[in-house]
Amino acid sequence: MKRLLAVLPILCLLLASCSSTMSFFGLGGKEEKSQEPTIVLVDYGTYDANGALTLSTTSIPRKLGTTFGLRFRTLKPEGGTSKVKIVTASPGLIDPSKNAVVFSTETVADVATGKEYNCTFTFEKEWEMASGDWTLTATAEDGSSVKKTFQVFNPQQ
Repeated sequence: MKRLLAVLPILCLLLASCSSTMSFFGLGGKEEKSQEPTIVLVDYGTYDANGALTLSTTSIPRKLGTTFGLRFRTLKPEGGTSKVKIVTASPGLIDPSKNAVVFSTETVADVATGKEYNCTFTFEKEWEMASGDWTLTATAEDGSSVKKTFQVFNPQQ
């Protein structure tokens, strides 16, 4: 037991020197390099009919005609296009035409690299104005994404 205690510090030093030597020669564990994102958030909040940002906020009044969401841009592939999946998750909308509750919708858009795109929702019908958390997500082909959660509330009359 005494021998083991005497050898233990030497083993620790040997192990430490081996791992630092391996790192010095590039033989150690691979470090992940930070990669440039494929998709970036430009802005978010409420927008007017022309698509201009009117207020940067995540608190959205429950009112007909209100448009809210986010704007994004893709950075890759350079000079090309890519597919972006857009998901709108709501607290649950009762669509009278389907007589069913819809919690999310999903679309895929072809987007040109560098161009700004809107990922928005507009309250066009009474039944669409559900209070609660709404999450809008745009996901690039490589899995990177931008996402924002909005709290839709009933404004005081």
